[in-house]
Amino acid sequence: MGIMKGIKKMINNIAQAIKEPEQNKDLIKWKNKLIDAKSSYEEETSRMNISEAQYNGTREVKGNANSNKAATKLANNVRNITYELIESQVDSSIPAPKVTAVHEEDKEVARMLENFLTNIIKRSEYTELNDLNERMTPIMGGDFFHVEWDTKKGRHCNLGDISVSERSPKQIIPQPGVTDIDKMDYIFILVSQTKDFVKRKFGVDVSLANEQFPEIRDDKKNRLTSDLVTVNMCYYRNKEGGIGLFIWCDDYILEDLEDYQARQLEHCTKCGEIKSSDVCQCGSKTFKKQKEDMEPIFEDIATFDGTVINAYQKSDIPVLDESGNQITDENGNLMFENSAEQTKIPFYKPNTFPLVLRKNVSRSNKLLGFSDAEVIQDQQDTIKKLGSKINEKVLSGGSILTLPEGLNIKLTDEELKIVRVNSSQYNQIKAINLQVDVSTDRVILNDNYEAAKSNLGITDAFQGKYDPSATSGTAKNLSINQAAGRLESKRTMKNAAYAKLYRLIFEFYLAYADQKVHYSSKGLDGEEIFGEFDRYKFIKIDASGEMYFNDEFEFGTDPTSSIMSNRQSMWNQNDMKLQSGAFGPLGDDRTNFLYWSNMEDSNYPNAGKMKKQFAERIQQAQQATAQQAQLTPQTQPKQGVAQ
Repeated sequence: MGIMKGIKKMINNIAQAIKEPEQNKDLIKWKNKLIDAKSSYEEETSRMNISEAQYNGTREVKGNANSNKAATKLANNVRNITYELIESQVDSSIPAPKVTAVHEEDKEVARMLENFLTNIIKRSEYTELNDLNERMTPIMGGDFFHVEWDTKKGRHCNLGDISVSERSPKQIIPQPGVTDIDKMDYIFILVSQTKDFVKRKFGVDVSLANEQFPEIRDDKKNRLTSDLVTVNMCYYRNKEGGIGLFIWCDDYILEDLEDYQARQLEHCTKCGEIKSSDVCQCGSKTFKKQKEDMEPIFEDIATFDGTVINAYQKSDIPVLDESGNQITDENGNLMFENSAEQTKIPFYKPNTFPLVLRKNVSRSNKLLGFSDAEVIQDQQDTIKKLGSKINEKVLSGGSILTLPEGLNIKLTDEELKIVRVNSSQYNQIKAINLQVDVSTDRVILNDNYEAAKSNLGITDAFQGKYDPSATSGTAKNLSINQAAGRLESKRTMKNAAYAKLYRLIFEFYLAYADQKVHYSSKGLDGEEIFGEFDRYKFIKIDASGEMYFNDEFEFGTDPTSSIMSNRQSMWNQNDMKLQSGAFGPLGDDRTNFLYWSNMEDSNYPNAGKMKKQFAERIQQAQQATAQQAQLTPQTQPKQGVAQ
């Protein structure tokens, strides 16, 4: 069966090589580049495998540092401080987008973009992505977001939507010698996919293909799976500086796009018409993708700056006779006929690699940053050895029972044992404890634990543990803030990564969202805001009359996003403001109404009911005041009487 499969595959590859010789040259070229790049990246991959095993609690320990021999024993007691310290730093909040306009007239557009991007990151998949990213980054030294436009996603009235995936650094193979993604000529992404999925997505039958790199699935034994293949994606810079994409698995070419981010429309190979069904009007069933630079519009467009772009441009065309001379009317005036030419606008292209790197702690001349696991590797290894040593000492120790000669005691597991002895024998029965002192081992173990925490800048207060050095609440807060300051670099790198991600998401919507995308978001007053993203509104016309898409915005993150996502902190802040009189005098119904309005915006349980009750009390008080004013007689001054 295996021989027949091999023969079929060989015949299929020969047929493909004969049919598409140029493509197969590209296949050989990118295969060789991948092999070279993977070989150069092997050291980083090995380092990541060690760090990942350390986080997972491997029992393996290092041998003697002065010896090349591997350790012959496994730890039998693992205190996984790597897992503990990395989990202590996990931040589930996603930095909120902050968009700043470069031009004054784009302030409202920037605010709209903020609301739109905020609505996108509220989707559940981004919470899961961030949760995974929070762990992969300190373990590996970095992690990647992969941004794609999925034509099969989207709501009922939208064709396509953004798709963001997490890619482990072990799946990313960079160009050798280059540490900045934007400066690379090419970069590879390796993904394990099922053969059926590949056929559905690319329309290529890869049932005879074999899996090439099972190690990217973290299968420790590198076992091949018959239903899976390794899909190799290569993003590269084309001759014009744009982004090309070449995808293959085993010996099968799945996609070959010289200008991947340009619009690709399928045209009939016979008549050139754009594909509208499986069979062209001319009867041909074969189509080929072609790059499109311009897009015709079918209705007038009103841009953000108030400019109206007409779908058709009217013009007067001279009426000519058979000799090519312009005809005049009976009055001798030149004759023209009206014509309407359809307006075309340029397609937008991001022209950037669709990968965003989040580093842990920056390293010079390295693609990835320092790994937390790598930083505390020696301490973790020592703690495993000491833990095993303490465990062995305690379990191997015991006690000896000395008895007078001739006295036998039946040893059972009964709680109460009866032994008949005389007074002289009683003093000769003794238990001798053989437990070994482990206090020194415990001191060294704790010293290594403290050293690991010190290396990462984590304190007991930051972990929520008892901190004997913090003698007051203020001191405890100071300890937490000091740890947070040590970790500030990591937060800065996280914010920078999300800022790049937001720009890339915006650019992909600007390039591929042909329909309006509706969204909802909460404003500063807590009210729900409904809006729509329409890429055509971003069109501008420069001084020379050329149309272009306006992408001149600065993307960052909102520093207040953490407290906004932490409801408990917001509730505490509202309580403090109430006590300080920020809402008004304590005990006043209007004060309480404002307080519960704020708590309702912060999603405090039953805040809406309390707000309603105080609103009713205020209304009742106003009605009572009005009635009292009507019942009180008005004193009118009499005529002619001095007041």
